[in-house]
Amino acid sequence: MQKKVKTCYQQLPIMTKKLLYLFLLIGSLGIAQDTDTQFRFSPSVDYKINKKWKVGLDYRYALEKDISTFQASVFQLSGEYKINKKISLEAGYRYTTSFENDNQRLFASFIYDYKIKKFTLSSRTRYQFSTPYFNATYWNEFKEPNQYLRQKFTVDYNIPKSKASVYFSPEIFIKMEDGEFKYHRTRYQLGSDYKLKFGNTVGVSVMYEDKLNPTKTDRFVITTKYNLSLDELFKKPKSKEEKAKKKKKKD
Repeated sequence: MQKKVKTCYQQLPIMTKKLLYLFLLIGSLGIAQDTDTQFRFSPSVDYKINKKWKVGLDYRYALEKDISTFQASVFQLSGEYKINKKISLEAGYRYTTSFENDNQRLFASFIYDYKIKKFTLSSRTRYQFSTPYFNATYWNEFKEPNQYLRQKFTVDYNIPKSKASVYFSPEIFIKMEDGEFKYHRTRYQLGSDYKLKFGNTVGVSVMYEDKLNPTKTDRFVITTKYNLSLDELFKKPKSKEEKAKKKKKKD
């Protein structure tokens, strides 16, 4: 068994080995600083309706307290409209459930992408509105909704002659408190995605969240991802049919 694991590791690309080493290094630093280590499994599916519209459904299963306790289940439905090659608008709804409480979220995003050869530079500006209940009486008497402005920058690099990519993305959270937007926290995320056949993509990432509060409830999050692009999946049978038809015409 150890020989098989060693052989598999030796066959990994150099870039992947470096990422694995970096993940372990960041993880050890997080544990050393008594930061909560969490884990997320995030499968998702999306469908590109046409050149302009795209819809997606995401799920997240999250563990906390050093990956020992269930944290929450998250369901998210979103839609994206592509204005042009660089600019997109996104909106969606998220429902989070846990043993302690449930929460709902509405969000809207402005996305800008710019490609330079193998690099993709992205900016996402998002407004989100979160509350357990969409009820004005509840907001006035118990708890006001949480409102955030989030600014995320991403640098994505497609590894030459490979289906893998690596990315780094810091994200700043600005929270509305007492009628004013104030800095709340920053996330730093490093990850890698690998495209498989028929619209399948797998990925892994690490995220460190630095909160600005007296108790310093920072966290270190490891995420494994899986995405299925239905339009890419459906595209394969069509291309085979077209090839078969072309062959018949030639015959």
